[in-house]
Amino acid sequence: MIPRTVFKLNGSIDDMYSINRATYRRFSSAKEAFVIVGQQDTGKIGLMEWLPKMLENMMANMQNNVAGKSRSDVALKMGANTINLILGTYGDQNANKQFLNWSSPFVPEALQRIPAQIAPDKLTSLVKKAAMIYGAGLVGISEVDPRWVYDSNIYKSFIFDDVERPLETEEAFVIPSSVNKAITMAIPMRKDLIFESPGVNNETSAELGYSAMGCLSISLAEFIRTLGYCAIPCMNDTALSIPLAISAGLGQLGRNGLLITPDYGACVRLCKVLTDMPLNTDQPIDFGMTEFCDQCLSCAMNCPSGAITLAGRTFSGPTESNNPGVSKWYIDPVKCLRFWQANGACCANCITTCPFTAGYRLPHCAECEMCVPGCPLQFVINQRRRKLIQGLAPNLETQ
Repeated sequence: MIPRTVFKLNGSIDDMYSINRATYRRFSSAKEAFVIVGQQDTGKIGLMEWLPKMLENMMANMQNNVAGKSRSDVALKMGANTINLILGTYGDQNANKQFLNWSSPFVPEALQRIPAQIAPDKLTSLVKKAAMIYGAGLVGISEVDPRWVYDSNIYKSFIFDDVERPLETEEAFVIPSSVNKAITMAIPMRKDLIFESPGVNNETSAELGYSAMGCLSISLAEFIRTLGYCAIPCMNDTALSIPLAISAGLGQLGRNGLLITPDYGACVRLCKVLTDMPLNTDQPIDFGMTEFCDQCLSCAMNCPSGAITLAGRTFSGPTESNNPGVSKWYIDPVKCLRFWQANGACCANCITTCPFTAGYRLPHCAECEMCVPGCPLQFVINQRRRKLIQGLAPNLETQ
């Protein structure tokens, strides 16, 4: 992880986002494109109703032995997804389900009841070390901002209340008011596979990432519970990962709607653990992504669905799957998902074409109007090379 002290540090998430407090509301994951597109297709409300159309085209690709979409390609993807499906199935709509259970499956009750008497500085160090041992490439800690917790999913609402432990009632998922820290982690994906987008192998990389997310979030939650504190493991569920990651200093929001990290670009998967453990928080960083994305249109120009805007930031998006009230580049997730269906496979072009993922290439400078000392791309690449020389980071140009 590149030391965050080399980047400009901002005091709070409000320094990174412009939020219209009059219009912003907590988002319901029942409005996710997966749910909306499935409802458009079948009239049913569910997370996977969108999938049959993609599977139909996936089968056709296999029968025709389409390059990059053959049966052996699909088999590799399915194997990569196995642990994800066992542990948490992406976390989408699966809060407190499978091994993402809000109660420990293994830690003795006696340990959960007695918090370890360890100072916050030491606890913070222990948690970050554990996260890296369990598979995190990046880890940061922030306050739990209620604005980023989902209002609800398909089934019920998320609320905060003065309860001792997280619980689920017939009406709601109840998060203790004492749960005020979010540990957000990024898992690097395999670039060699992601760069085969929009072929099936890019899905293999993503599914490996999701399987690792499940292992990481559940393992860290059990670590925290063993030290006597509350822990809610989350994959895509319960809270919005990207704003929590930004608050924790992992990266900034890009035009493609993804977290851009200095270390891995957009080639990461995010998970988190919410806890009441007394931890020190990190600060958001600013390495110039907003200004860079203002003039770089690479992801938008290479998006086969036209889902990424060429225009500037706004306070609202084109579909009900967008949550208005924050100034950003709103993508059209329905267009994106419709392309997945037609393609018979997911797409990651918005990841692969981002210069912060791909690494520096001369053409990136050819059309750039930002060629001044301190170029964010050049600065980040130099920091990566410095870490590589020191032997403290992977070769991010070839990974």
